[in-house]
Amino acid sequence: MFTLDPGDSKLEGRSDELPVRLPEVQAVEFARLLSIFYPRDVVNGDLSTLEDWASVLRITHLYDFEEHRKLAITHVEQLAGPIDRIILAREYDIPAWLEPAYCALVIREESLTLEEGTRLGMADVILIARMRHTVRGGLFIPSQQVSYYVRDSLFSAQARSTT
Repeated sequence: MFTLDPGDSKLEGRSDELPVRLPEVQAVEFARLLSIFYPRDVVNGDLSTLEDWASVLRITHLYDFEEHRKLAITHVEQLAGPIDRIILAREYDIPAWLEPAYCALVIREESLTLEEGTRLGMADVILIARMRHTVRGGLFIPSQQVSYYVRDSLFSAQARSTT
């Protein structure tokens, strides 16, 4: 598109027959992005689900729309549970989500489900199980210190994975 002579009438985007193609983006994702700029519901916005906002996060991350990425991050954070926040934080470089999401999984009563474990992957399942065992086994005493323990465990796990 950018290497052709500007006088060429066959440029992408010059007509409905020759649209600008974004091969990494599905039509529904692009429609969701456009709904931020041109909402039908001006007061409440058109997007309401995690899937809606996660796709906006993906596109804004892909094309470096920083202000719109921040908006998507705010909405996704409100809608996503800890599993989704861990997955999305890694995929779209949102490190601030990791510690609170891991803490939520470490202190919650229920253990990980098979589906959650599958989505996270073996390394995360083992890390979470180890942290839960330590916190629940009394090896780690002050409950308000769980956040510090999780942060240290994540840092140690990250250091091991890079060496």
